[in-house]
Amino acid sequence: MGGRKSARIEKIVGKSDYLKQDKKRFLDAIQSENPKKIVSSAVEFLTSSNEAINNISKATKLLDFINETKNRKETSYNERKEEVSKKWAEIKKKESLSTSSEIDKIFIESATKVIRRGKK
Repeated sequence: MGGRKSARIEKIVGKSDYLKQDKKRFLDAIQSENPKKIVSSAVEFLTSSNEAINNISKATKLLDFINETKNRKETSYNERKEEVSKKWAEIKKKESLSTSSEIDKIFIESATKVIRRGKK
């Protein structure tokens, strides 16, 4: 059975010994299937990492573009992905942002899925 490979948590929050306990709490919360516990541990985990906050800040640069495009006529996934990719490259250049190719891929794929072929 195939599927998409998810990004490793460390790519978003970085690697650090002090994050291990927050990561364990987050993963335990996922196992518990308790939504309140998952959300609170996720927020605690993400806010304990400067790298995560930095990545989230960069990702928000795509919000205006997503809002502008999500209600347009339907387009294919690949067309949306190409459009998002171009816009992200434009934003990175304009604002002199530095991200890894893995983070770029996460941002582009996430924004492409949010747009969802023009569905409201």
